[in-house]
Amino acid sequence: MSLNHIAILAAAQLALLLLAASIFIALRRRGRKQIEAELESLRDEIWELRAAAAARDRAEAASLAKSRFLAAVSHEFRTPLNGVMGLAQLLAMTRLTAEQVSYVEAIGDSSRSLSQLIDDILDFSKIEAGKFELRCETFALAPFVESVVELLAPRAMAKGLELASVISPDAPREIVGDPARLRQVLVNLIGNAMKFTERGGVGVRVMREGARLRFAVRDTGPGVPDAAREAIFEEFEQADPSENHPQAGAGLGLAISRRLVAKMGGALALVESSDKGSVFAFTLPAPPTSEELAQAHLSGLTALIVAQSVFEAPYLAESMQYAGAQAEIVAAEDAARTLLGRCEKPFEVVIVDCALGPHRTAELAKIARAAHARRLFLLFSPLERRAFGEDALCDFDGWLVKPVRIASLIARLSQEIDKAPAPAKGAPSQALAGVNALVAEDNEINALILTRHLAKLGAKVTRAESGALALERAREAI
Repeated sequence: MSLNHIAILAAAQLALLLLAASIFIALRRRGRKQIEAELESLRDEIWELRAAAAARDRAEAASLAKSRFLAAVSHEFRTPLNGVMGLAQLLAMTRLTAEQVSYVEAIGDSSRSLSQLIDDILDFSKIEAGKFELRCETFALAPFVESVVELLAPRAMAKGLELASVISPDAPREIVGDPARLRQVLVNLIGNAMKFTERGGVGVRVMREGARLRFAVRDTGPGVPDAAREAIFEEFEQADPSENHPQAGAGLGLAISRRLVAKMGGALALVESSDKGSVFAFTLPAPPTSEELAQAHLSGLTALIVAQSVFEAPYLAESMQYAGAQAEIVAAEDAARTLLGRCEKPFEVVIVDCALGPHRTAELAKIARAAHARRLFLLFSPLERRAFGEDALCDFDGWLVKPVRIASLIARLSQEIDKAPAPAKGAPSQALAGVNALVAEDNEINALILTRHLAKLGAKVTRAESGALALERAREAI
């Protein structure tokens, strides 16, 4: 091989070596850049995670601080508010003019609204902090629902609204849950319905739906705009957020109610809404083997209800039918006269709503007597009873008080003809006469309210400003 060939071969090998070296260096550089890029990306992710963790910690700390602040402020608000409410009650017991009575009632209404707002804020803060716990106990369904309706009935009657409830016979006699929180949900829904309803009323219906129990609150208000149907369940949101809306609230009631229902294993929603009213409903798990409510205590009884109402008369008739009775409703005096006159068999029970007026109720009583109705009942609220006076009862065999409880309805209608007993007198004003009472209270307003109430009941009151002084006073009394 010549020297030229050797030189050419050596040059080619050198070129290959240089090419391989350059390729190796290029690959190393590219790999390094890729590694550096990946490291930079990892650094960014680590910084983002650290920032997110710090933000989470700050949010949790802020939420905890907010909850503590709201709890403390709520307590500070509640103490003077209780004083305002208590003093308003004492003031209402004194001699006042009609104008002054209206002012005192307005103070009471405003105080109760503020108290409810404080409760809502406190509950909201507990839920946000994850410190909200539910109790679990067994309680009777019908008396529970009726007690909630009775609680809110005075507010409805003050607005001229009806408020009634009906419980389906397939509903369980007892349920298991937290009665305080279920009451809170019903009070929120019924109270909200009454707030926006000016005419008509509110009806509460409870029925079984498969393995669940359905609570529905229907009203005859203006309805909820389509755009606000979901927003009303958000915190601090309202269907009408205008500042001058007379019924505007804090926007917490429905939000808290939905969260409470969810915690109880159910769901709350607006299921119907139009210009004729709305229906809010929620479901809860129902006990699978609980005894049902239905019992035919009024089997075979025939009844006529004379009333002009949206909820009271229909729900009353429905409850009577569930108990085995046959009930019909008429709204006018002429219709009642016609129906009573053409029946071959007289109605055993005739129920007349005193909302028809004193003259018409008296005339209807005469018509029913002439048609040989066995028993006549007057349906009224405590407010209507005071307006009518006791003389209105003379034409009837008894009365039913709105809102009517199922148990009292069955008890009254199951009785034989008997004149209604004389109305019970109020509790004696000196119920604690001769009793020595010790009031241990360091708040002057609270102490004043307690001592005045006890003194009005006839008790001899001793005041102690501290626990130690209370123990000393108690030892002296012994």
